[in-house]
Amino acid sequence: MDHKIIFRELLTDLKNAADKQSGVISKAEVHEILKNMPLEEEHFSFIYQYLSSLSIQVVDSKEEVLEQPELGGQKSLSLYIEELAGLTEPLSENEQRLMRDAMQGDEEARKHLIESYLPLICEIAGSYEGTDVLPEDLIQEGNLGLLTAMKEIAGMESPAACRAHIVNCINRAMEQAIGQSQEKRQLDEGIVSRVNHLNEAVHNLERDLEHKVSAEELSAYLEMPLSEIRDLLRMSGDQIELEGNEKNQ
Repeated sequence: MDHKIIFRELLTDLKNAADKQSGVISKAEVHEILKNMPLEEEHFSFIYQYLSSLSIQVVDSKEEVLEQPELGGQKSLSLYIEELAGLTEPLSENEQRLMRDAMQGDEEARKHLIESYLPLICEIAGSYEGTDVLPEDLIQEGNLGLLTAMKEIAGMESPAACRAHIVNCINRAMEQAIGQSQEKRQLDEGIVSRVNHLNEAVHNLERDLEHKVSAEELSAYLEMPLSEIRDLLRMSGDQIELEGNEKNQ
């Protein structure tokens, strides 16, 4: 049977095993199901990422649940499967030679290795949907991840482990960029929400008191520290006017 077909069937077995246990599977079970596949330890972190993308928790044991990092974007599961299956494909003699030379510090081999992974970087970048990061920026992050991997491949166990490490570094670099972008967006949205709340409070208090309110009055009204009020006023971009602090200047 085709190598990739077998691997895809085993991935289905992993999912089925987790489904029977309320979406939880142990690392020992993953290793047991995949024991007949030619996998290096580096491959398994990628497999755990794939399972996490299916909302499956991977545990060290049945008692201890590991917190799995959420992917920053919705990556194409079909591409995940292709990448995983590709990692288990035997390397050609030429690929093995190139990997071994690169692992031994051959700069020309590393150059060719970098060039060979550029199409994959573009493919992975295009697989993320609904993120705040542009594909070209993801490609740049993937390139940086690839360069990082090149600095770390010396002394790796085998060409297969080297390949898995490179793909992991590329994916991790993109996912970190997406995660950072999401964190910034959430922070910005939180600030906007708080500024809007402050602005609404100003209007409500001015209506009740029938005069322009001061920062001190607003602080008492909202039960918010004066320093926090002033920080939000600065963040508002001088759009909120208070007594004695016209347009916060």
